Amino acid sequence: MGTPGYQVPGRTPVDAFPDSGYWYQQFRSEPYYREGDTYEDYEAAYRTGHAGRSRHPGLDFAAAETRLREEWEAGKGPSRLDWDRARLAVQRAWERALGRGEGGGIR
Repeated sequence: MGTPGYQVPGRTPVDAFPDSGYWYQQFRSEPYYREGDTYEDYEAAYRTGHAGRSRHPGLDFAAAETRLREEWEAGKGPSRLDWDRARLAVQRAWERALGRGEGGGIR
């Protein structure tokens, strides 16, 4: 398992997002984590949830979920998760971004 920001040879570089360090340390403590999962399995979900707060201002998670799923599927990369498992990680990152005041006036 690599650390956030590590460049995999032959893969397009992906900039670490602001919460990547937090999630890299936290993902094994989440209730949806399963033994054998790697950070790379969850990274796209966390990125999607975090960025989704600003991409979908004014929406709650339920209202944005269809769009978030499409965004996750388009950018999931090497993740081995299906949407049912990734959804929980997307939602946690969405909620964390909301708790930090990101997303511009979202209630």
